[in-house]
Amino acid sequence: MMLRNFKKREGFTLIELMIVVAIIGILAAIAIPNFIKFQLRSKAGEGKVNLAGIRTAEEAYFAEAGTYLEWTPAPNLVPGQVKAPFPAGIAICPVPLTLGTDPGYCFIGWQPEGDVYYSYEVTTNGVAGTTPANQFWAVGVADIDGDGAGGAARFNVWGVNQPDQSGAALAAPNAPIAGTCAAVLDIGSAAAVLGQVGPCDNVDNGRNVF
Repeated sequence: MMLRNFKKREGFTLIELMIVVAIIGILAAIAIPNFIKFQLRSKAGEGKVNLAGIRTAEEAYFAEAGTYLEWTPAPNLVPGQVKAPFPAGIAICPVPLTLGTDPGYCFIGWQPEGDVYYSYEVTTNGVAGTTPANQFWAVGVADIDGDGAGGAARFNVWGVNQPDQSGAALAAPNAPIAGTCAAVLDIGSAAAVLGQVGPCDNVDNGRNVF
């Protein structure tokens, strides 16, 4: 009688265990890429929010001073999968400010909160000290998926092409930090737009939106 009860206490067979492992592997293969894409979309949100803030700050400054202000890439190197410090503070924005020597973001009163995934640059059609700018092109560039070793085409790029009051747009900068960025696209329609934040149509044609 005891022997019969012992025989009934059987465990899982090797085939059953292999089936369970295979199912777990299939579920992981489906879930992990989707999770990574969700992370990338979350990080890309920084670029969109900050570029919208840059646009607002530039417009506020233009309303007071009659010109937009530009600055070279900040940070000067495109960050990778880890955030980089944004070069702002008393050491870079001394008080009082000196127009022409301090970065434009110091004058327009814009700074990101904390470290950043993106490097930000603003190009205008003005000449500091002589010709006011009435158009600007703001670009944010990141390598949040860590594949930038293949060249600028693998960067994640967002931009704002702000036209003048007549609607005329500034031509694409000759050498923006992202490489080719001939137009800013509307996310929904993929049509070129002016004055709003969108992905740049750089040559990789698709990595900008995850």
